[in-house]
Amino acid sequence: MAGAGSLWSEAFGVERAGVDAIAGLAGALAACGPLALGIALGEPAIGVTACFGGLNAALAVPRGPLRERLGWGVAAALLCCVSVALATLVQPSVAASVVAAFVVVAVATSLRTFGPDGGLTGFVVCAIFTITNGIPAGSLDAGERTLWFLAGSAVGVVLMVLAYARNASPPAPPSTGPSRLEQLRDTFAHDRLLRAHALRLASVVAATTLLYRVLDLEHGYWVPLTVLAVLQPDEHASSVRAVQRAAGTLLGTIAIALLTVLTGQEWLMVAAQGLAAFGLFALFSRGYFWLVVMLTPTALLTVSAVDYQGAGIALERAGWSALGIVAGLAIGELAWRLAPHLPSVRRQAAGS
Repeated sequence: MAGAGSLWSEAFGVERAGVDAIAGLAGALAACGPLALGIALGEPAIGVTACFGGLNAALAVPRGPLRERLGWGVAAALLCCVSVALATLVQPSVAASVVAAFVVVAVATSLRTFGPDGGLTGFVVCAIFTITNGIPAGSLDAGERTLWFLAGSAVGVVLMVLAYARNASPPAPPSTGPSRLEQLRDTFAHDRLLRAHALRLASVVAATTLLYRVLDLEHGYWVPLTVLAVLQPDEHASSVRAVQRAAGTLLGTIAIALLTVLTGQEWLMVAAQGLAAFGLFALFSRGYFWLVVMLTPTALLTVSAVDYQGAGIALERAGWSALGIVAGLAIGELAWRLAPHLPSVRRQAAGS
């Protein structure tokens, strides 16, 4: 019971008190603006694409000095554009999609070597590959889809860089250590823990991608998407993420189900998506739980605004998320049991 209480406390602990209304407004504009414009102009596919660009790029912009905000924001935008192009090109082929998913996840997960900012950038790169590979491109080809995603990303980066300028920390002195490229190369060569995690996560995402593509599951891309959010380098962190993801998805699903039952009006969906995006960025710094709670309705409302399917889409999202949590934890547990020689994250952190 004490262990369960500790896990619950860690999952829902507040990392930073308060609500950042300025960040919330910037994030809502980055995510909701393109969607509203696309619908108003009769181009919903463009609106959704640019919306996901703004949302993911804005998520990757960290708090801190201008150089860090711009650096990670631009890097995430460009890397996500590569993901969008690749995901669209391989979409017609199940085999190519599975192989590309493995490669993208294995490479992007290695960005964890640069700390939390790198880890979040790696996540959004993997997530946007999974989403765009799962959602039909419609009338857009790979080039058009990528360009519109880039346009949305640029808006998201600019807005969040400006929003986080308040009380930003001063720039750090120039580093005399190894370059980013050298650090990445050293990670692949010497970091057994991160290398094992990257291969494990890539394998599970590829396997669940194969599953939903072969079974032709509608919105089945939420299964590998949930695996990406849950599966961490060690057992404890994965358990915390699973609790957060399950609780956040449950609350988000209830909210979206109530909204879709009450109304199917397009513009009300867009307005609700903007409110969800505001909450996502305003509460982002409080903890991962709040990120999941608000990200779920934001994503669901983005899709529902242009492809309304009632409460069914929310229930599907809950079901596929549950499957992703179970698959990620089960396969991760098996991998940890088969490789007990790998150091745990806590032991490694304590010795650093």
